[in-house]
Amino acid sequence: MKNIFLLLSAVVLFLVSACEERAIEIPDLSVGKRRVLVEEATGVACSQCPDGAKTLTSLQSTFDAEGRELIVVSIHAAGNFSMPYPANLYDFRSADAQALAANIGVLEGFPSSSIDRRLLPNETSTFITPLTRWEGIIRTDFAKDFGLDLFVVNEFNSASRELTINVDILPDQTLTGENRLTVLITQDSIVDLQNDKGVFNYNYLHRHVLRDVVTKAEGDVILEQLVSGIVVRKSFKIPLKAEWDEKHCSVVAFVHHGGNPDKEVLQAAEKHVVE
Repeated sequence: MKNIFLLLSAVVLFLVSACEERAIEIPDLSVGKRRVLVEEATGVACSQCPDGAKTLTSLQSTFDAEGRELIVVSIHAAGNFSMPYPANLYDFRSADAQALAANIGVLEGFPSSSIDRRLLPNETSTFITPLTRWEGIIRTDFAKDFGLDLFVVNEFNSASRELTINVDILPDQTLTGENRLTVLITQDSIVDLQNDKGVFNYNYLHRHVLRDVVTKAEGDVILEQLVSGIVVRKSFKIPLKAEWDEKHCSVVAFVHHGGNPDKEVLQAAEKHVVE
């Protein structure tokens, strides 16, 4: 069935391209590849948070070697722990970051990460501590299959700095209930001050920093029915701020349940703004 679906998709895209007389990028479709999303709550004044960041970087390397993709978003919304020092070059806080973190769950300690926004038994928040628990939960989530994949295609105009984002949602089975799409912009490799266990590190490399929430913080409701073999495309246009280095920016998109407390992520994808 998958081979037939991929062939039909290619034919449809070819016909659309012929009608509009322009090339359309065909994403590398591989329905069924599971990706896991980690949303890390952090802050430049959170002295223990670098341990969490180092753990996630190490886990990304581990899973990459296993042929698996771990997507990380760092949200600077840890209250006073996210307040920049006078010597900081940047303020990573934003109303978007605060709204996103509040929608995910209650922060009960640091380092803290939400893994696929899954509320575990006997837990009161999807933000999980301590960090020693993260790997086991992530491995469990890699084994899940929600019958869904999604693909991101970005078009960036360097002159106007306008970014066009196309997200293709590809169900491999019919999904019911309320599902939502959240789209974020992150920036990697930002050098700035960080409190690292009481030591001020002025050359700290901030990774996966949340810069913008393109959709609503709680996600946009997917009004179309998610039916096996039918592609649902969502498109967005936004300007990238001049201070954001597009070479280090990425689009993170994910489909998740829209209930409360059930906000579990079904699938995620990440794509660099500039390849």
